[in-house]
Amino acid sequence: MEMTFQQAFETHIQNKKVISFGFQQPVKTLLSNGYYAYPAGYFTVYENNYRLIFNGASLEKADIQEAFILDPKGIPVARDTETIYYDED
Repeated sequence: MEMTFQQAFETHIQNKKVISFGFQQPVKTLLSNGYYAYPAGYFTVYENNYRLIFNGASLEKADIQEAFILDPKGIPVARDTETIYYDED
């Protein structure tokens, strides 16, 4: 993954027609850096067969959101995460 998420979105997703959507269970995927990713969640497939996939979880006082852009072979080309912390009164 050498592109930023924004660059990958603008290159592979923005202004592309949606052709399908669904849910993907975790799939072990070897990255170019030798590490593994496990993209899973709700996805949208675009006319160029790239996927935008989202998942999230709540852990104690934090919500974790993750997004991947996958190439037509299912290999992540970009990833972004966000952790939202909150206090309970």
